[in-house]
Amino acid sequence: MKNKKEEPLPQIEGYEPEQRTISMLAANVWAMVVMVVAGGVGWWLIKWIHPDAALAAVDVLWFIAMFCVGIVVHELIHGLTWIALVKESFSHLSFGTMPGGVYCHIDVPMTKRNYVIGALMPGLLTGLVPWLVGIAAGSLLWTLLGAVMIGAAMGDIMIVRAIRKETPDTLVYDHPSLGGCYVYRKIDIQ
Repeated sequence: MKNKKEEPLPQIEGYEPEQRTISMLAANVWAMVVMVVAGGVGWWLIKWIHPDAALAAVDVLWFIAMFCVGIVVHELIHGLTWIALVKESFSHLSFGTMPGGVYCHIDVPMTKRNYVIGALMPGLLTGLVPWLVGIAAGSLLWTLLGAVMIGAAMGDIMIVRAIRKETPDTLVYDHPSLGGCYVYRKIDIQ
C-alpha cells in the first residue's frame, strides 16, 4: 500500500477542473454515527424477529477477520466497478492509505454517473446486502458486519453528495491525493 500522492490533472480541451473534496475527519465521525445507528437498528430487528439470536465468542474473531477482508474487498469493488464502466486496464488503478482512511484511485476521467456507481457499489455490496441478509437470517454477526461496512462507506456517500447537483454526463476525475474528486466545467469561449 502507498500513500496518495499529487499527480498532474488530466487536461481536457475546453474544460476546467473544479475541486470537490470532503473532510476525512467528518467522514470518520459520520461513519461512527452510522455504524452505531445501523448496528442498533439491526440488533433490535433481529431480536424482534429472531428472539433467540445470539453472538458466540468465536463470532468476535470472525467479525475482526471479516472486517479486515471487507475493507480490502470494499476498495477492490471501487476499482473493479470503475474499470468495468470506463473499459480501461487495471494499470489505471492505485490502492493505498491516506490520513483518515484507505483508498482506491483511478486516473481516468469518467462521467458522474459512472463515478457515482463505482463510489456507491462497495457500500451496497459489503454493507447494505450483508446487513439485510443478517437481519433476515437472524445473524448478529452479518448484521453488525454490514452495519460497520455501511459506516465505512460514509466517505463515499459524502463525495457523491458533494457532486449531487451535477448532470449525469458531467466529467469527473477522482482526486489523486484527497477524499473527493474534480468536476470538469465547460469553459465558455466568446
